[in-house]
Parts: sequence; C-alpha cells; structure tokens
Amino acid sequence: MGSSSFLVLMVSLALVTLVAVEGVKEGIEKAGVCPADNVRCFKSDPPQCHTDQDCLGERKCCYLHCGFKCVIPVKELEEGGNKDEDVSRP
Repeated sequence: MGSSSFLVLMVSLALVTLVAVEGVKEGIEKAGVCPADNVRCFKSDPPQCHTDQDCLGERKCCYLHCGFKCVIPVKELEEGGNKDEDVSRP
C-alpha cells in the first residue's frame, strides 16, 4: 500500500469517526419521561418532532395522542394513579 492510499484510508476513518460522534451527540435524551398515552388511534398524525433536540426548552419528543409531539415530560410515571394528568398541559 502506497503512502497516498494510507493517507486516504486514514482521512476516511477520521471522517467516519467524526460523523459517528456527532450522531451520538444528537441522540441525547432530555430529562424526564413521556406522559402515559392511553389513546387508541386508527391513524397516526404526521410527526411534529423526531428527537428531543427538535423540541424547545425542557419539552421532549413523545408519542402522544396519535403522533409525535413536543410535550412537557413528567418526572416519572405514577403507579396506580391517573397517568394522563400532565398531558393536558400545553
């Protein structure tokens, strides 16, 4: 293998590594969990978000009421309680 081939290989590996690391950064989840969703859907709505980073502030991208939306997360799902309490908040 010549030095030019080795250089091309090293540059390619460096670029792949940078792209992979950037993808990991984008996949970071925000704090909290998505509110419980007990709604049955016949058809899903178009997504308003794809990841938590698509949402402003503390809002998370959650599947809620038939589609992905930016919603205020709950700290944790309560056992035995009404799990839909926080879904009415804008």
